[in-house]
Amino acid sequence: MSQQRFTRWGLPLLMLGILMALLLMLTLYPARAQQRPELLEMSVIAREADGAAWANARRGMEQAAADLYVELRFLYPGQSNSSEEQGQLLRREVESGASAILLFPTDREALAEEARSASAKAALVTLETDMETAAGYVGVDNQALGEALGRAALNGVPLGGTVLLIDGAFAGSGIGERMAAAADLLELEEREVRLFSGTGDALEEALARGEIRAVIAFEASKLEQAAEVMSRLEHPPLLYGAGSTAAIAAGLEQGRITSAVAQNAFSTGYLAVETAARLARREAVEPLEPLPFFTVRRENMYEPEYQKLLFPVTW
Repeated sequence: MSQQRFTRWGLPLLMLGILMALLLMLTLYPARAQQRPELLEMSVIAREADGAAWANARRGMEQAAADLYVELRFLYPGQSNSSEEQGQLLRREVESGASAILLFPTDREALAEEARSASAKAALVTLETDMETAAGYVGVDNQALGEALGRAALNGVPLGGTVLLIDGAFAGSGIGERMAAAADLLELEEREVRLFSGTGDALEEALARGEIRAVIAFEASKLEQAAEVMSRLEHPPLLYGAGSTAAIAAGLEQGRITSAVAQNAFSTGYLAVETAARLARREAVEPLEPLPFFTVRRENMYEPEYQKLLFPVTW
């Protein structure tokens, strides 16, 4: 009788046990039941020949690439701020089959056609400068950032005083928008505005005359250059700028930089890769808002929220 019962019920019970074991494994290890996304090739086209000024953003990009199964290809122009080279790189990467592209545009007008063509074949996301033809923009409100720098300089420059603005970018870029906004605010508040574009030696010569009360640099590389010049002057003017690099942190600590407007470059880089990857994979993407920025001075640079801006690798 017992042998008959085993023959009748044994096999169904065994199959039921196997099924329950499989369900338990899927519950405990859901990742194993999910397919890994296809490797996504993404190109990053810089606007500066030296990538040191956005090293923190690159770290964020690399972290996002590791998390999201993305292969990054970093491309640097032979000459900084060359729209022609950027256009050539953009066209080449599209023709090579890149699924997504991150671009730091030198000049939105000069790159408009290339960007339009690229957007038809790849997910194009820009940083620093927004473009209508791109699928997305990850960055700050450049006009607001420029106004913040202008207001900071007002505190150290009396009426009629002269502020030197370091001009290193095209008007059709986010950096150019920052400078224009700062100039408008300073002139409205009756400060004299002068523009400068030249080498570090020429800047040192211009400042040595003692007429300039403050200097503003609107991008990290120019701020680093100006801080180096300040270290060689006996009575340097006040220095304000934008950026969050190790050299800028040192300039703040040593008093060569009065204040710097900074954003979380690590998070910016991560978000840019994440956005482009979602677009390329046809996933839903939330509308992007301008990223926040903060004014950092020597007095507050080691507060926890500002350490994240200047020293993201210590998180």
